[in-house]
Amino acid sequence: MQELLRATKIRHLIIFTAMLAAVLLYLERVCLGMAEVYIRQDIGIDKKQMSLVLGAFFIAYALGQVPSGWLSQRYGPRLMMTIYMMGWSIFGVFIALAQDFYTLFAARFLLGLSQAGAYPTAALLVKRWVPDRSRGLASGIVAFGGRFGGAGANWLTGILIVAFVPMSTPTQFQASDILKINEFQDVVQGTKTIEEPYESIAKTVSWEFQKQQGTALALTPESTANALNNIMQDPLLFSTVDATNLKLPSDAQAIREIPVDQRSPAQTARYNRLLMEMVFPDAVKQLYIAGWRPTLLVYGFLGLFVGALFWFLARDFPRKHPWINQAELDYIERGQNPAGQQAGSNAIPIMPLLLSRNQWLFSLNQVFSNIGWVFLITLMPRFLDERFGVPVEERGLMTTVPLFFASFGLLIGGWATDKLSAKYGRRWGRAIPFGVAKIPCVLAMAACPFLPSAWAVVLALTVMAVCQDFGIPAVWAFAQDTAGKQVGAVIGWANMWGNFAAGLAPFAMFLFESRYGWDGVLYSGAVAFALCAVVGILSNADEPLFPEEDSPKTETA
Repeated sequence: MQELLRATKIRHLIIFTAMLAAVLLYLERVCLGMAEVYIRQDIGIDKKQMSLVLGAFFIAYALGQVPSGWLSQRYGPRLMMTIYMMGWSIFGVFIALAQDFYTLFAARFLLGLSQAGAYPTAALLVKRWVPDRSRGLASGIVAFGGRFGGAGANWLTGILIVAFVPMSTPTQFQASDILKINEFQDVVQGTKTIEEPYESIAKTVSWEFQKQQGTALALTPESTANALNNIMQDPLLFSTVDATNLKLPSDAQAIREIPVDQRSPAQTARYNRLLMEMVFPDAVKQLYIAGWRPTLLVYGFLGLFVGALFWFLARDFPRKHPWINQAELDYIERGQNPAGQQAGSNAIPIMPLLLSRNQWLFSLNQVFSNIGWVFLITLMPRFLDERFGVPVEERGLMTTVPLFFASFGLLIGGWATDKLSAKYGRRWGRAIPFGVAKIPCVLAMAACPFLPSAWAVVLALTVMAVCQDFGIPAVWAFAQDTAGKQVGAVIGWANMWGNFAAGLAPFAMFLFESRYGWDGVLYSGAVAFALCAVVGILSNADEPLFPEEDSPKTETA
């Protein structure tokens, strides 16, 4: 005991460093869902093309899973994680610089390819640096970083997008900013009805248009832009509109509190434009469109810094770290199967994986859980906008909540899988968290179409996210339990299939939405989680991929 008290804590530093990498991983991965409406309008692509861009990440991520996991096993997690981090940060910068669908698609694809090795590499670090009995908790801490980054991504992205569009930003419309002239034509001529709370705004805009254009109203992009610019200068334009019930972004709320006669011309124009954008969200380019590129540039440069920090702090094996002492080495190695401290082989175990029923069940668990979960980081912001009219900053907060609370599900799940394995064995210690715990996910997703408010839906999706992430440490531990020396390749194999599914899911959801509306999208997620529960319960962590390398049963803590 005295020796243990004198031991260094370098293993904690390694886990913290891997967790920090996971924060940046998800920050880059998730932010595009929050910015997608501005990206679409800026680059000039439609929802179908954007669904392909969102899915491109997961397809590339899937293709890179097994090779990148093997590369980390072959050349060491320190070198490869650094390469992966530098790569995804550079491609994140490329996304911020994209000018059309093809460059955006390519940059997003390469981002996914460079992120593919992150979690297999982190799993390998956990296996080498942590005693076997603590794998679940350590894996949960690393995954917590990912979910924490994912939770912060939407919230931070919403704030930064608005912050990068200061009051000095010009509000004038150009002809190229008029995206759908027919929507203006229909509203101004009264052939399209706008429901409250936006009806009074629409009527005001229509009346002012008629004063500007006369009764013929033969609108063109140029005449529409000119009319809007003239209208926006009137400080009394919306003075009779009750805006107290409108879901306005923070800068519009602040301007609303200023008496009309005390507003500057810039404040008047900004407030009027933001209200008009609420009536015509797809017909004009949004003012905040100028904020998405600098926001993504910030994330890219931050990732480059963290990649350099990882290289400085991490080492492949405990014995190679200059700061570790013998007491900590003894503590780590006494608690591990000796095979965990060996380098990987030169071959990816394709045939054993193909022939293993157990690994196919494990892979299907990843497939179905990703199909249900990917809604949170791709389409949830647009869903909140289109169904409930939630403004950008509040969307950022709402989409943050499920991922934020899910991160604590990871920590609890890591502790739980270790305790369950100690009491009931690895078979049920892993199957309960990533199988049985999916049943509440089914109920939560199925309830969403019936819920009356945006916050009620957020609450249901939070339950789904917590229960989903409760099982992730057990997923990592399952791979570590069954894979022998091939942890990187095995977890990469399962993640590959899971991310193929995640890559196809946004496009499939686009088709479901087109045909069945948002309810169809939510029901499809519920079905996916039901299938996930079945295959998770059938998976067996006591069945090794390589029986000759079977590790000892989990120790009792």
